[in-house]
Amino acid sequence: MKVKAFSLARYVEEALKKAEYSRDENGIVIARVPKASGFFAQGDNFEEARENLRDVIEGNVLLALQLGLEVPRIEGVEIEERQVARIARKHDKTHAS
Repeated sequence: MKVKAFSLARYVEEALKKAEYSRDENGIVIARVPKASGFFAQGDNFEEARENLRDVIEGNVLLALQLGLEVPRIEGVEIEERQVARIARKHDKTHAS
C-alpha cells in the first residue's frame, strides 16, 4: 500500500504564500491559488478571504487523500510516496456454546 507523507501545515502555508487576491464588482475579495484546482475562496475583506482559503486548502487536501486522488503540487513542498506493509486485523469471532 502506498501512502503520501508531508506536513499539512507547511503545505497550507506554502499554498497561501502563492495565493492571489482580487476584488469582484461587488467588492468581495476573491482568493485563489494558481495551478491548484479548487483552491479558491472569498470573503468581505483580505483576512476573511485568507482564512476561508486556508480552510478550503485543508479540506480539499484531506478529501483528496481520503479518496485516493492526486494532491495538487505546491512549489516548496515535497510530497513523498512511501510503500508500507498492510497490517492484517484480527476480527473477534463469537462462537455459540
